[in-house]
Amino acid sequence: MLNRQRLILALLDQAGAPIPKTKLVRLAFLLREETAVGRDQTFYGFVPYKYGPFSFGMNRELDALERDGYLARGKESIGLALRTKKLSREQIECLSPVQSEAVASVFRKYGSSNRTSLLRSVYTRYPWFASSSELGQYVPEDVPAAPKRKPAAYTVGYEGKSVDGFFNGLLAAGMKGILDVRANPVSRKYGFAKRSMSRIAGNLGLAYHHLPELGITGDRRSDLSDFESYQRLLDQYEKKMLPMRAAHIEKVTALLKSMPLALLCMEKDVRCCHRGRLANRVAQESGLSIEHL
Repeated sequence: MLNRQRLILALLDQAGAPIPKTKLVRLAFLLREETAVGRDQTFYGFVPYKYGPFSFGMNRELDALERDGYLARGKESIGLALRTKKLSREQIECLSPVQSEAVASVFRKYGSSNRTSLLRSVYTRYPWFASSSELGQYVPEDVPAAPKRKPAAYTVGYEGKSVDGFFNGLLAAGMKGILDVRANPVSRKYGFAKRSMSRIAGNLGLAYHHLPELGITGDRRSDLSDFESYQRLLDQYEKKMLPMRAAHIEKVTALLKSMPLALLCMEKDVRCCHRGRLANRVAQESGLSIEHL
């Protein structure tokens, strides 16, 4: 079991009884924001959503913990399953003293709060995460808005990011959608395969377009081992492949001019990713500026 899942079990164990799922999500958010757990890059990220901070990754793993028999859900509540509580506590005991104290500190401060008071507290101190809330009566007046961006050749990579951290960054940067330029949009990390990415983007009000013709197929990438090998491949992509993709470049240029969209691929370092060369070509032909997010 992953430590982040053990931390969820520990939160529910501290609660002592089933609690509303929205309260669990907010407690996990506060665990990230206000304790040493936040320094762990493998813990859940969060995005502003319908009822405040939300984690698509955490939501998926709650389903998995329920399937595995660790959690039980009521109509609006969630808690440790009674028949496996001993097993849950054995998992909780695997947490470090620092992690256990982080859970205890969150409960000392917020455990007695009801849903409304906890929501008000989170919205007041973390107003960005109230920016998409449907609970308007609780949203403070000083909620920050995402910046208004002019059309440009924006690019972004998701390597090393959680799905929620990735989407939160897109929203905070003022993007309105994604132009996925992977030839084969699959990923072992949840949220980055085409089907899940397009679904999450839609839930967040972001556009998703897939343009596989502007990607580089896996057989061409099999020998990549160092910076120089990446550059040889990207030189070939720029000089030989892109001139044959004029219609697709025209399409992506039109999309980039229509609203702030980000060319997406996996690599963190844009110098080792074809999205950078594609952005250069689009900029040359359209006059758009380039910005790597």
